[in-house]
Amino acid sequence: MNRHGIFSAGCTLLLAFGLASTAVAGAASAPKIHWKSERITLPTSDLTFTGPGGQVLNTYCLMCHSADFVNEQPAVSLVTWKVEVNKMKNAFGAPIPEDQIDHIAEVLYQRFGPPKP
Repeated sequence: MNRHGIFSAGCTLLLAFGLASTAVAGAASAPKIHWKSERITLPTSDLTFTGPGGQVLNTYCLMCHSADFVNEQPAVSLVTWKVEVNKMKNAFGAPIPEDQIDHIAEVLYQRFGPPKP
């Protein structure tokens, strides 16, 4: 091993020992966490959507949200509803088919109306 290789190996060992000793010292002074189980009961609802577009909302919205929650949404633009439905699909993983995104947004827009000026 040449001089450069020995120097590199030595630096690596020093760094490893330094990090290990810092981790041990930090662990010794960290406060203990005591986890406690909690049980909660979420409210249930058998409310479903009826009327125009009700079936698509029952199919794709009620898998995660209650109808009460959906009904509390403010009036927003159609573009905003499309953003929200895409967020449910892409950020939160809702299994919404691509061909239903615009339809769901339109149904929500029709139900809640345009935003007030």
